[in-house]
Amino acid sequence: MYKILRILEPIVLILVILAGISCLTDPVELGEHDDYVAQFDLVWKSFDQDYIGFIFLDLDWDAVYNQYRPEVGEIRNQQELNDLLLEMFALLEDLHVWIETPEETYIFSYSTGSQHNYNTMVLWAYIDNLSTGGFTFWDADSTWGYAMFDSIPYVMVTDMVKYLNVTPLSHLIDNVPDAPAMIIDVRMNSGGSSETASQLSERFCTERCLAYYWVRRNGPEHDDLSEPYPCYNNPVTVCFDRPVIVLIGEGCASATEGFALRVDALPHVILAGDTTIREVNAPSHRELTGGYKYALPTATILSVDSSSWIQETGIAPDVYIETTPEDFNQGVDPVLEYALEWAASQ
Repeated sequence: MYKILRILEPIVLILVILAGISCLTDPVELGEHDDYVAQFDLVWKSFDQDYIGFIFLDLDWDAVYNQYRPEVGEIRNQQELNDLLLEMFALLEDLHVWIETPEETYIFSYSTGSQHNYNTMVLWAYIDNLSTGGFTFWDADSTWGYAMFDSIPYVMVTDMVKYLNVTPLSHLIDNVPDAPAMIIDVRMNSGGSSETASQLSERFCTERCLAYYWVRRNGPEHDDLSEPYPCYNNPVTVCFDRPVIVLIGEGCASATEGFALRVDALPHVILAGDTTIREVNAPSHRELTGGYKYALPTATILSVDSSSWIQETGIAPDVYIETTPEDFNQGVDPVLEYALEWAASQ
């Protein structure tokens, strides 16, 4: 039973959520072996106090400390400590728990072994052979673009990169007033900026509506949670109000799952493909010594009807479409085939 604390004023709560996602913990600055002990204790305690993901786990965190803390005595350098932390982090089975190097490289502690429902070479072959002249627009910096399949606009977004320029999408919408439907393909998009996900979804929103809730860890007990804070879709002047099919699958994670939730709340949008990967816990970034950092998720997403945690369920499609390696070996993309037929029938 989750213990929900007294509701905070909305403006206070959103500031707290954003602070939890972006804040840095001061690094320990001790010496040699004592430094490794202090870092380990700091990391273990910070998860004990702030990690949201314990509500999804049957894990004795005190027992984890007792298991790994004695091994710190054998640590000889920072790399060995990082390796030990990554081994401990793997128990959390959370893609948003990692160590970041001074060179800004992420070292992940966990892999899901997901099966993607797309093949890049096959997908590009469809665009080259069936679209009208390939991509009409392609932004290499933000890795998104669009093509036309006869009268059907097809939009591919491969990364929710921060500061993505969505102006060309508004131009596309203005330029296809007779398009019966639109296809949005994010099957290969593993996430990025929640702000980008919001800006993209707004181009399909005709009136304000609830998309999902944020919930954050806000107390010393592992099930101390804030009241759910609502996240809304907000309309903009230029939007596509005709039928839209959004292609999703296990390649969709993080901010892309947020995008899928946002568009799923819109009445003229359907999701097709496969269930997303189930990785929406929002990480804050904490410091170790030597320029290393680690990610600690402090908030997560609750469905719009408050019945399910997206970290547990993912986002299921309205239409499930099976794909197999044999399909792709034969040059067939069943998900895109379905989308093209569906769009043409609108």
